Amino acid sequence: MNRTRLLGTVAATAALGLGLAACGGAAPATPAAPASAAPAADPNAATCDNLLKLDAVPTPDGDPSAPPDPEGNKTWGTAVLPLLTGAVATAPAEVKTPLSALQPVVQASATQGAPIPIDDPAVLENIAKYESWAYQNCGYQQVSVMGADYRFEGMPATLKSGPTAIQMMNHSAANQVHVMLIAKSPDPNLTVEQVVAMPMDQLMTQFQPLPGAVFAPPGQQGGLLVDLAPGTYFFLCPVGEEYGTAPHFLQGMINKVTVT
Repeated sequence: MNRTRLLGTVAATAALGLGLAACGGAAPATPAAPASAAPAADPNAATCDNLLKLDAVPTPDGDPSAPPDPEGNKTWGTAVLPLLTGAVATAPAEVKTPLSALQPVVQASATQGAPIPIDDPAVLENIAKYESWAYQNCGYQQVSVMGADYRFEGMPATLKSGPTAIQMMNHSAANQVHVMLIAKSPDPNLTVEQVVAMPMDQLMTQFQPLPGAVFAPPGQQGGLLVDLAPGTYFFLCPVGEEYGTAPHFLQGMINKVTVT
């Protein structure tokens, strides 16, 4: 979960076939089959759909040290507010509370251009709660990894396209934040070694980062909902300069993933 974005299980269905065998002699007339009951609607579908779209809204761009961008904040808040309101309207009780707590924050951005409170522990906690609920209840492809110093443990090499719920637990022994940023590769043949060797300005211009990121403080869990299109991606942690070190992805916290 990106700190600047407030507001990422493959759904397995089984078909049961029933074969009927006739005993000896002439087959009796087959009675009409009873009408099949319509499949039950997923009670979480509307909430999950809104949360998936919400996580895909790009946050205001810009240098964190630059002056606030009220118009960018308004644009973000205006896009997010109806999705958040829709999610709250259909959410079950266990996730309605954290989502409702985020509404005033988004409302302030939409109407006043207020900056997103990226360091508010309560905001981060409520985001983590709804991401965790979505991971468990939305029926999306699941990716669960552990962020360590400096690697993503448990990251698959391949994923299927479509809605995906990601969760990452931060087990940093150095007490450092870990982030998972997803960038689409311009070349499916690029290797991790080649990406790590690229100049930073080339990385910034050639790769297409997806909106949002997983953000996990030390000892805590973060999440993200993302609708992955087919292609080649690099999952990487850009954190590092804040701690006086090279970016974590240059130290090994980067994985190449093929989405089919």
